[in-house]
Amino acid sequence: MYTISTIFTSVCLILYLLLSVNAAMTRRRSGLAIGEKDNENLARAVRAHGNFSEYTPLFLISFVLLESVQASSNYLILVGLFFLLGRIFHAYSMFSRKELFRALGMILTFGPYLANIINLLIVYFK
Repeated sequence: MYTISTIFTSVCLILYLLLSVNAAMTRRRSGLAIGEKDNENLARAVRAHGNFSEYTPLFLISFVLLESVQASSNYLILVGLFFLLGRIFHAYSMFSRKELFRALGMILTFGPYLANIINLLIVYFK
């Protein structure tokens, strides 16, 4: 049925949980229940978590929609891997402070978004 999107959603849930736990533990270590108060490590942990939660849901919705209209398995796997790699690169960049990975992460996030938009519009106009 929705085998590919189920696998990718599961991996995204694991990544989301890891980023959530990291943000909570960083917040606890900093002693700040609300806000970041010039604590760059906390701000980075919160943004890594927040950025993931901002981009992932709509991607997964488009992904499930494409699988439901029998998009190519190869397409779904490729676009899903690019998206996951993009989200991993972006999160890594927030902790390592390596801007190259942040740029790559966003390119690998926007590319799959754009590919899914185009494919959904093709399905609609067929």
